[in-house]
Amino acid sequence: MELPHELAAGDVYFSPLLLVLVMAIIASWITVALLNKTRLSRFIAFPSITFMAITLCYVIAIDSFFLRF
Repeated sequence: MELPHELAAGDVYFSPLLLVLVMAIIASWITVALLNKTRLSRFIAFPSITFMAITLCYVIAIDSFFLRF
């Protein structure tokens, strides 16, 4: 599997980090929705900081195992 060097949209080139960030934010939204549905989010003191921390964990995981930027 060849690693992407950059993403092209027309004549504009984007870093693969953009794809990793988009995938991580979507995965974080799904995780937060599951936490809200199972009512586990009531134990979280700072939801916005927790969302950013979950996003960071997903960025690191996606970068380590799936796409490398």
